Amino acid sequence: MNEFALVEFLFTINEYPAELGKLIALDKDFKLIQCEDEFDEDEDGIRFEYKRVSGKINTMTASVIKLQNPALAGKMRLSYISNELKDKYRR
Repeated sequence: MNEFALVEFLFTINEYPAELGKLIALDKDFKLIQCEDEFDEDEDGIRFEYKRVSGKINTMTASVIKLQNPALAGKMRLSYISNELKDKYRR
């Protein structure tokens, strides 16, 4: 298993401050890359605002989140890059 994986979280504007605090509290197990504003609009013209938080997370920490915090895990999307693929492009 890779030590770190790329991860994205999608939070509503209301969830964002508290959930970002949880991620920052992970200290060395989470490295913030960027936060982006996003929005969506339904067919009635109602606008929904979100924050997309991208970073790198320790894979063991991600596993613990999946097991112990289903609310945060539901907002998490992991991207794995195999070592074989990384090695292919390192040469």
